[in-house]
Amino acid sequence: MEIQDFVSLLLGFPTSIFFIPLTVLFVIMLVDMVCNVFETFTADLDLFDLDDIPGSGILLPPVLSKVPLAVALFVSFFFATILSFYYQEWTARFSDLTVWFVVDIISIPVTAYLALFISAWVLKPLTPLFSKHNFAEVNYIGLKARVHSSTINQDIGEIMVKHRGNEFLLDAIIDQNTPVYYGDEVIIVSKDKASNRYIVAVSS
Repeated sequence: MEIQDFVSLLLGFPTSIFFIPLTVLFVIMLVDMVCNVFETFTADLDLFDLDDIPGSGILLPPVLSKVPLAVALFVSFFFATILSFYYQEWTARFSDLTVWFVVDIISIPVTAYLALFISAWVLKPLTPLFSKHNFAEVNYIGLKARVHSSTINQDIGEIMVKHRGNEFLLDAIIDQNTPVYYGDEVIIVSKDKASNRYIVAVSS
């Protein structure tokens, strides 16, 4: 198969339904490695939180609720793209009939459903790595820190905390109007659970 045919199948219907989101998600994850934007917008989003839904294991694999949202989406779209690609390659051998367009539409939810279960099977051995119970949660309240961003205001900022020889980079905001700049010492007074950010004050 030539590259032109390969790309044509990826961008053709119905494979593009999965390939385009896969590509977009891949770019977002690359940007997230630098800017941490994905975790900021999805920190409190439980798209695959199925624990409280009766019979949810029949509809969706519960394993997907135990891995980060970005990982679950990326792996699911990846396998959906592969399944849809080979399906489209197989149907391309037949004549272009209207009935195949109907079959293509039906194949979209079937492919997505199969991709979710394949992803769950692949990700299952990795779920312990993402378990929050495997890591001790550090209580940062009362600790002193250094401003890591250029400044901290009521909307955005970052601090660096040293705890038992380790450094932790945390999102932080300040309620005061006192200007705080890079390198200044602050103290962590509380945590805003809604935004998952720490509220700091100028260290006296």
